[in-house]
Amino acid sequence: MKKISRVIVAFALLLALSVSLFHTSASAITTTERNRNEIYSQLVARGLTKAQACGILANIEYESSYNPNAWYKNISYGLCQWQGDRLKVFQDTYKTEAQRASIYNQISYLFTELKGKEKNAYNKSIVPYTKNTADEAYNVGYMFCLKFERPLDQKTNPVKRGNKAKELFAMNFTTTTSSSSSSAKKTSTVKKTVTTTVSKLKTYTTGRYKTTSKLKVRTGATTSSKSVGVLKKGANVTVKSVKSKKWGKITYKKKSRYVSLDYAKKV
Repeated sequence: MKKISRVIVAFALLLALSVSLFHTSASAITTTERNRNEIYSQLVARGLTKAQACGILANIEYESSYNPNAWYKNISYGLCQWQGDRLKVFQDTYKTEAQRASIYNQISYLFTELKGKEKNAYNKSIVPYTKNTADEAYNVGYMFCLKFERPLDQKTNPVKRGNKAKELFAMNFTTTTSSSSSSAKKTSTVKKTVTTTVSKLKTYTTGRYKTTSKLKVRTGATTSSKSVGVLKKGANVTVKSVKSKKWGKITYKKKSRYVSLDYAKKV
């Protein structure tokens, strides 16, 4: 009887673990699908056909798996894995690190690039392909990879992304925002958030702080300054002075360094 009881208990634990894993997986899939639908909605709201949107979606899937918070080796960030000067412009525009910005802001910046410094990529990968077909989705996915993402491997990557675009084109998407009034409302919200943040910065003072997320330690008081380390979420630091309204001067590995107090709270 005891042996049977042990078997029953073991089976119950295994069942509970299976249910837990299933819910975790389902939750992750739901988040991915929700992000993908939102990105698609933002793309078609800006006048793209389904084929054109799917071409860009395919590239975003390979770059970040539709995760706006994605980052790679402290080099590239966000949906399109921006880096270098393009990343700096993003951060200067939205006053935050790319991987912390909303999907709306990231897609807005994508179109700012496509209509500005990346206009060549727009003209070569989007403009010529106006037919709303699976083959056209392939063309956009292929060319967007070559002209906008510009990967090191320019043979297999464009083909993979072109095929993914055709696969996406066969899917049905649920649009979340498409009207101009909705976009205007979001724009208003973004401006309000920036204004509120600037107001908050004036209240930062010296003292003890606890980080509210992983926080980069930089050599200077700008987002373009070199990152020399990362503080874990919940780490305590002593801010000796505040520079440029939000940058706290701390001692890190026996040297004076800076952290953004936007991601810390005073204790």
